[in-house]
Amino acid sequence: MKRRDLFFYVPVAVAGGFFAWLGVRTYNLRFRPRPEAGVPRWKEGPRVRVARRGELALWQARPFTYPLPLGSLKAFLLRLPEPAPGGLSLGEEHYIALSRICTHQGCTLNYVPDPEAASILYNFRSERPFLGCPCHFGAFDPQLGGKAIYGPPRYPLPRIRLEAEGEEILATGHEVPLRPMEGG
Repeated sequence: MKRRDLFFYVPVAVAGGFFAWLGVRTYNLRFRPRPEAGVPRWKEGPRVRVARRGELALWQARPFTYPLPLGSLKAFLLRLPEPAPGGLSLGEEHYIALSRICTHQGCTLNYVPDPEAASILYNFRSERPFLGCPCHFGAFDPQLGGKAIYGPPRYPLPRIRLEAEGEEILATGHEVPLRPMEGG
């Protein structure tokens, strides 16, 4: 091979590598199936009061912290219009508690109540409120049990187990594995 041939082959190889990477990245972000939330496996934890029945309006979220041995886990309690996998249903009231830690790289999630604002802020159009990651613009659907529905996150958000005791709603444990802290 002549030296002047390198001026042709090196840029072609670089461009080919870039487009191969772009194809794999596009497939992973848009077309690769993401795991469903499914039936949770619970790990017992402390009993923490999160809210009272009827305190939250439909699609309202309340941030709370759930104590774990290694520190507090940031979480959201949401009231939903329909039952969600791993949630709590009390008559016509449906709740779910989800970790606020993104399963992609551990950023703190935001509650995005306005789907129109989400289309601008996250470049993602949704029919209902969701939890969004401001770092890499991932989205999780609370109605689907915290399933990752857009962006780089692959795995659903860990759920916090909810129980009712009279009029109180309590957090009593968490789903395992507790991604991204526990991996798996």
